[in-house]
Amino acid sequence: WGTEELDLGDLPGGSERASMGGGYYVAPNVGMPLTTRWSRESRLAADHAAAGSFESAMQLLQRQFGLARLEPLRGAFLALAASSQSVLAPAPSLPSLQAPLTRPGGWPCVCISLGSLVEKLKAAYGLVTGGKFAEALDAFKSIMGSIALALALSRQQVAELKELLGICREYITGLRLELLRRTLGADEKVRACELAAYFTHCNLQPAHMILALRSAMNISWKAKLKRSAAAFARRLLELNPKPEFAQTARKVIQACESDLTDDFTMAYDERNPFVVCNKSFVPIYRGSEIAYSSFCRAPYLPKFKGAVCEVDGIGQVGGEGTGFSEVDADGKFLS
Repeated sequence: WGTEELDLGDLPGGSERASMGGGYYVAPNVGMPLTTRWSRESRLAADHAAAGSFESAMQLLQRQFGLARLEPLRGAFLALAASSQSVLAPAPSLPSLQAPLTRPGGWPCVCISLGSLVEKLKAAYGLVTGGKFAEALDAFKSIMGSIALALALSRQQVAELKELLGICREYITGLRLELLRRTLGADEKVRACELAAYFTHCNLQPAHMILALRSAMNISWKAKLKRSAAAFARRLLELNPKPEFAQTARKVIQACESDLTDDFTMAYDERNPFVVCNKSFVPIYRGSEIAYSSFCRAPYLPKFKGAVCEVDGIGQVGGEGTGFSEVDADGKFLS
């Protein structure tokens, strides 16, 4: 065609103009949502639950505590997921905006803390003092389930969570013994006396131990177990009870001194240390083989291995796990 090339000088080409940002807009790459980071990078099951990644949270809990059943933790999972997000309504005609709530480090705010569990423990103690055993049992079980997902910020808090777990275990065991005793008929006097005696070997607060010993003393006295009644009375006096309780205990001891005998034999030996099997409610004396819950460490006879723990409702009898985590969300050891 004979067309000549145009001499346009040194104007920049198309690729150079694009690099200068002229002519069009390049959108930035989509970033990672915080909830995705929580579930991908955190070492804590509570953070995974807060992110809504329940499956990975359950896997972490199973690795830690060898859990056999996770349904009782459903409420705690939902609470963690809900409490880690805030919802804002910018205007009536616009959709709501969801914003994550974070603690230092960009990790989610966790609604289950040691402080909140201690407050629940105080309320549960009040229920026991008031004789509301069924309500107290539910309260202690609720606390125990929350402990598995509680956030610990130091090794000291990890130790306190372990102590709290032990307290709940002892109270749940004792309350189950007492509630079972109250269902027995008049023809099951021996079993009722045994359960009352076992209750006094749970590690309770002094005020509650006084009530347990007083109950066992009264039950033994009425069943004509004078030797046992006197033994409970002596243990009661060691705790410095109220004057009226102490006076009754002294009278029982005085009345039994002339005839320290029992009308029948119980499956109970106070001089031989034991723990109570939480399935059959019989004593397991020192030196016998014991199977423990993988979570709360409640004791059982070996024949119950593989069963779901009756105390915590989530652990496996005879199961194993790594135990409480002593690292933070980043995997660093707690100080």
